[in-house]
Amino acid sequence: MPQTASAVGSGARRSGRRFRAWAGWLVVALVLGGCAGGPAGEGSATPTTSVGPSVTDVAIPDTAAGRATRWVLDELAAADGPTAEEAERMFAPVFLAEIPAEQVAGVFDQLRALGPFTATAYTEGPVGTATTAQTTVTGANDAGYVVTVSTDAEGLIQGLWLGPASEPPQIDNLDDAAAAVRDASEDGSLLLARVDGAGAAARCVPEATYEADVLRPVGSVFKVYVLGAVVQAVADGRLAWTDTLTLTEDLRSLPSGRLQDEPAGTEVSVLEAAEAMIAISDNTAADMLIDAVGRDAVEAAVVRMGHSQPQVLTPFLTTREMFVLAFTSPALRQAWTEATGEDPLSADPQVSERQRAVLADVAGQEPALDQTLLAVPAWPLGLDWFATAEDVCRAHLALQDLAATPAGEPVRRILSANPGLTTAETYDYVAFKGGSAPGEIAGSWYVESGGERRVVVVTAASATGSAPDGGWLVAVADQTLEAALG
Repeated sequence: MPQTASAVGSGARRSGRRFRAWAGWLVVALVLGGCAGGPAGEGSATPTTSVGPSVTDVAIPDTAAGRATRWVLDELAAADGPTAEEAERMFAPVFLAEIPAEQVAGVFDQLRALGPFTATAYTEGPVGTATTAQTTVTGANDAGYVVTVSTDAEGLIQGLWLGPASEPPQIDNLDDAAAAVRDASEDGSLLLARVDGAGAAARCVPEATYEADVLRPVGSVFKVYVLGAVVQAVADGRLAWTDTLTLTEDLRSLPSGRLQDEPAGTEVSVLEAAEAMIAISDNTAADMLIDAVGRDAVEAAVVRMGHSQPQVLTPFLTTREMFVLAFTSPALRQAWTEATGEDPLSADPQVSERQRAVLADVAGQEPALDQTLLAVPAWPLGLDWFATAEDVCRAHLALQDLAATPAGEPVRRILSANPGLTTAETYDYVAFKGGSAPGEIAGSWYVESGGERRVVVVTAASATGSAPDGGWLVAVADQTLEAALG
């Protein structure tokens, strides 16, 4: 991490198990979810409140993430503090297990050294569900930063991060959109596509592209395939939206989301799990759904929904398996690397069989995240979920087709709960899924406006450094859509 960035994160402590520091910030990055949501505040159904002297012209909603953000910004504007007592009151036990209450003031002193700060924008997930919020601020010498605050089910702060903000691009036309993605990272892609046809005959017609046919890591965008598999299971009569799923210890993953904080035995419906998986990118919800339909069913959905190279998602990993393999120990990374061979995206079925053998060996392994591994992107080793921008576009069209069936009736509502655009209110309908992990970020949108339909897919990745942030991603999508539909 650059020296100008300061961060503190949390592990998690459950039933005597302890996850290492920075788990909170891996998972905030892993699944964009609410982090790329549209702005709360103007037009929000939730009351807004101006915050302390560090903020001008920014409204922050009265949500758990909003209240926590307001407190953090006020503390950054203060001369010192917080006291140990205040830290005990505001931070979750999992945070304080890594940064004791009496040391929190020292962390804020480090952050204050980059200020004073002025907030310029605030974003979080859909009102009533948001657990993570991002505030864009300017600091000393007009340097741009993003303050990210994550809260637990009790509204306590479990993760806090301040780092450099990516410079939003200026996109005036579709050529600018492709150039913005090309210039932002070593391995990026862009697709703006017009949707022609209807139902199963719908197709993506490219209007702007940059390496849209190249496989890229897409993080939690993979959850669109899980949703497709769930709809198929409902259509086949193997599952119902009202069926009950039960959280067990072997299905518990890491955040983002909320289910990972619930006790074993917690029950949710299939519909509730699907809504959480998409709207707040709940990892545990995704793993519960994969368990309910079966790994093979998700792999079949990948094929059915038009993935050009489905072998790269075979075997289809759960989020818990990804945390274990990619970020728990160098030995586990090495085991996967040896099974995969020189080509991380190989089409050789023997590679898939060796990978399945590794999964069998690590079954039941607890995620115990290694701070050193979090700094090294895992996607170049094939540890992620991969698709081309064109693949993701076809997946969105497949879901819209499924939404027109009796089994898929909830799909449009599920996908639109978190629109992930600052300009969402200007369109008739927006479906969104995004995701990221160390060294990568991705977002995908299906948009209806005045009888026209568009899909935008944006990815950016770096094997050696950091990817752009969520603000950059949303700015690219917003301006690209405006260039096409404005």
